[in-house]
This record gives sequence, C-alpha cells and structure tokens, in this order.
Amino acid sequence: MSENDQRETAYAFNNSDIIATYDLDMDVWHPNRKHMASIACEILPFDRSENIRILDLGVGTGYLTHKIIEVFPNTSVVAIDAAEMMIDKAKIRLKAQLGQITFKAASFQELPDKVKDITGLDAVVSAFALHHLLREEKLKLFKYVHSILKPDGWFINCDIFNAVDPAVEALYRRLLYKGTQERTQSLKNQEKSLEYIASEYTSKEKRDGDNPLSITEETQLLTEAGFRMVDCFWKEYREAVYGGTK
Repeated sequence: MSENDQRETAYAFNNSDIIATYDLDMDVWHPNRKHMASIACEILPFDRSENIRILDLGVGTGYLTHKIIEVFPNTSVVAIDAAEMMIDKAKIRLKAQLGQITFKAASFQELPDKVKDITGLDAVVSAFALHHLLREEKLKLFKYVHSILKPDGWFINCDIFNAVDPAVEALYRRLLYKGTQERTQSLKNQEKSLEYIASEYTSKEKRDGDNPLSITEETQLLTEAGFRMVDCFWKEYREAVYGGTK
C-alpha cells in the first residue's frame, strides 16, 4: 500500500454519507458491539471511583468512550480520530461528558509524530478501527501504545479478524452474511439477497482499506511490542476482544 493509499484509508470516514448512517450500519454489520464494549470495561481493573486517563484510538462516533465513562465516571479521555467529521459526531453523543474529553485529529500512521504530549496513561482502548492498518503499521502503533502507558497499564482492542484456515474464514463470512441479511430486514426494513450482501461487504472492505489479521497474529504482535498477560478475552466468529498489560 502506497503512502497515498494509506492517507486515503485514514481519512475514508470523513464522509457525510458514511457518517449519517454509521451507527445503524454498525448495528447491522456488528451486532456484538455493545457486548464487546462491556467486556472491555470488565477487563479494565479499575474501581468506579478512580480518576483514570484513557486514550481511545479511533473514537468514531464515541460509542466506546461513552460506555467507558458510564462505567468509570471519573475518566478523562484523549479521543483520536483521523476524520474530523467523525469527531463532530462523537461530540454530539458525548455532549454531557465533553469536559472530560480532549479530541485530537490524527491518523494512526502519524500519531507517534503528531501527538507527543500523551504519557502515563492508565489504558489505551480501540474498537473496530485498527483492522485498517498493515502489519508493520500495527506493530509500530503497538510499540507507541506501550511507551505511553503507565507500568501495569492496559491496552484493549475490540475488532474484526480473519480466520487462519480459509475454509473457516468462508464459514464465518457465510454466517456474517446470513446474520446481516436478517438484521437488514429487522433494523432497516430492507430485503437483500445473500449474494448482494456479500458483494456489499466486499466493496465496503475495499473502500475502508481493511487489512484484518488473525487473532493469533494480533496477540503475537502485542507480545513483540513488549506487552505481557496478552490474551484473547472473548471471541465469536470474526470478532474478538483481546489485549495485554505493560
């Protein structure tokens, strides 16, 4: 992937049409999003009363940050996203918590160079964002995340992954398309064939610049970046919550 391609991928979501239906589309494509956010909060080893500092990589419309502040109301968050229009959308969801959040516009590729004043964090989290990175980019980001965490600080990622076995990947995708077909009918009141949904998802992957790895590769990268207690905490088909501590 060229530097121009990386830049286009990073800012692909700075699009009013995508943002207008983003949360509904997420409910259609990723029905486990709510459960995954809850698991991330369960793994974080903090008391509700603690004052903690967290970085949200790819804040999107603020879904995960909103959940974390619900569980840990004294949290202060640095929210990163490449798409300024996404940040504007997040500010609407998080309007009651804006005093606790600092928003910064930056892509993951430029983050270590563009955002240099963040250190001593209790946790770094992300949801449905890092699968856009190439393997080398992800390792660089993981090393950066490790460097800005406190000792014993946590990194937790909720995301999509490829199966190692192509036949298993095909099975997972068939289940994804079938579930998406049902949710498209129930949530959008639209009838779509499985063939149409498969084509739509393939086009979406290309548009968004998806580069998912396997969960095994992801955890290996975390270990290589210096994390310990690395594990996959929850997984269903192509979605998982994993992480580790410094």
